[in-house]
Amino acid sequence: MDNKQQDEQQSRMSRSQYRQQQRQAEQKSSDEPLTGTADHIYSREAAAGQRHDETVAEKTARLKRRLNIAIVALIVAIIIVYLILFYVG
Repeated sequence: MDNKQQDEQQSRMSRSQYRQQQRQAEQKSSDEPLTGTADHIYSREAAAGQRHDETVAEKTARLKRRLNIAIVALIVAIIIVYLILFYVG
């Protein structure tokens, strides 16, 4: 039981310990020489990252356009309501 509890405590780690462990693993992997297949994997990851960045940029541009349309529509609606209240009242 003591071994099981010790293993469980070792498996629980703080966020900073986990991040440090991940950094060490990345450093070890970056120190290893790259093979042809690893280059292919890295290029795939780079391409996927670039596509993701492009889709984020497209979504941001679309959201900006929609926001501008909504702002203009609200301004027009406020003006119409103001005119109605001015002439009816």
